[in-house]
Amino acid sequence: MKEHRLKKSVQRAFLFIAASVFCVVPLIASPLPFTNVEVRGQMPVQEIFRVQQNQAALNFNLAESRNSIVQVGSYTLVSNNAVSQFRMAIRPGEFGDQDQFAFVLDQNEPLLPGQLSVIPFTVRVNSNISRAVSVSGSQAMQKDLGVRGVYGNNEAILYESGDILAEIPDFDPDLYATGWYSAAIQLSIEVL
Repeated sequence: MKEHRLKKSVQRAFLFIAASVFCVVPLIASPLPFTNVEVRGQMPVQEIFRVQQNQAALNFNLAESRNSIVQVGSYTLVSNNAVSQFRMAIRPGEFGDQDQFAFVLDQNEPLLPGQLSVIPFTVRVNSNISRAVSVSGSQAMQKDLGVRGVYGNNEAILYESGDILAEIPDFDPDLYATGWYSAAIQLSIEVL
């Protein structure tokens, strides 16, 4: 009886192994139903316009800065879109609605009769890229932005970086009210 059970167990094991080999051999011997796997990827369009404020321009002595240039900030544009074109608009005032770039005495500062409270200045947007346009003016202005082929010699990438400067004129500080003066320069990017 024991022998018979042992024989049956060995036969079952042999049949299991034979069936397993029989099933595996056809997989090894015949090709799989597909011969290639497709892999696809996409390079997304990346367009970055970054402006960095120069912290030193937030608190400087106007009287000591007469007839000099103050770096207000810097900018960088990078676009890997081969057909993109941009223009930067530079406007005076926080909302871009002022007539000219000017330092204006803050509202809570004292203003005596006969004292001046507005110091006009010129804004210069200087590109660090040799083939790019730089502009300068005391009122709203525009400039084309970006040069192809200067970033890693890749013609598909549009790139430009530069400085935003304020040219402080020579003026007589004795004619002006003392206190805090503020100015704002609005930068916006237009897609052409």
